[in-house]
Amino acid sequence: MDFLHKVFLSNTIGDYLEVVIAILVAILIKRIISRYITKWLFNMGKGRWSGLSRESLDEKLIDPIEKFFILLVIIIALGRLNFPKEFMFHWHGISSKTMLDSLATGLFIIAFVSVILKFMDFVALVIKHQSAGASPGEHQLLYFFKDFFKVVIIIFTIISILKFSFNFNVSKLLTGLSIIGAALALAAKESLENLIASFVIFFDKPFETGDVVKIKDVRGTVERIGLRSTRIRTVEKSLVTVPNKQMVDNILDNFSSRNLVRHEIKSNIPSRYKGMEIEKIISEIKQKLMQEKKVEDVSAFLQEIAGDNAVVMIVYYTPLTIDIDEGNLLRQRINIDVKNIIDAYGAASDVQS
Repeated sequence: MDFLHKVFLSNTIGDYLEVVIAILVAILIKRIISRYITKWLFNMGKGRWSGLSRESLDEKLIDPIEKFFILLVIIIALGRLNFPKEFMFHWHGISSKTMLDSLATGLFIIAFVSVILKFMDFVALVIKHQSAGASPGEHQLLYFFKDFFKVVIIIFTIISILKFSFNFNVSKLLTGLSIIGAALALAAKESLENLIASFVIFFDKPFETGDVVKIKDVRGTVERIGLRSTRIRTVEKSLVTVPNKQMVDNILDNFSSRNLVRHEIKSNIPSRYKGMEIEKIISEIKQKLMQEKKVEDVSAFLQEIAGDNAVVMIVYYTPLTIDIDEGNLLRQRINIDVKNIIDAYGAASDVQS
């Protein structure tokens, strides 16, 4: 057994063997421990996590915990060894041992924070499955705050690494950052306004994910509400990004909050048509529109006489359940019907004359 007491790089062979055994034991028992944790969590959440698989649990929670456990054992085991004098050197006044300690501290903080971030993802996944019947807007609010708190945690992680790994004076750093932050705030005024507008959107709820909205010349379905902008899928299937400040400051029409969608058509009838003919045209248009199953509350009237034309205003409503493509086809069919009715009276007038 004298072999175990031989010194190599400032440590005995026995010391190295203890480290290797400790790491191997940790690798072997981590899977056993994780299985018990998985079983315990599933039993605890039985009936609450419908649709949540064990694979998602392993990905979101168990794998990060296992990696953190292994890293923790490695750091503790290696910490029991003496730092080899052969590897000791200084670089800019900092010893190699200090560099290694700083690296270990930084890795420990990053691994610990990664477990927290993955745990947040797991909690968000559980809440999503528990509120399966919730609106898309409520799910979007969940993801928004999850991303927001992730950003806050990452910022604190960076500050912690600077303090505990590199011994930075955090108070002076925060003072300097406050001055820099004030300058950046002035430079990034619009970004801050968009961030504040995102909170206004989530708490005031003028619209939610899945709503059909119109803002300025953009109309489409809201796909995502982010920290800076809102993404809208238009009828042309393009994805338009609108800054949140514009979504709050401008007049926004939320079609999804209606029980009916209003449509209007303006049609010009030549002044050579007689008054009785215009009345018959309006009457036939009403009857034609009332025959459409998807059309409600039809209104048609002579709005004004403009120059050589009589302007007829046609207003009708359709249910909110009609999607955009179906609504466009209905609008096209109605426009053609209106034109055919007017053209038919024009042809009759030409024959009589």
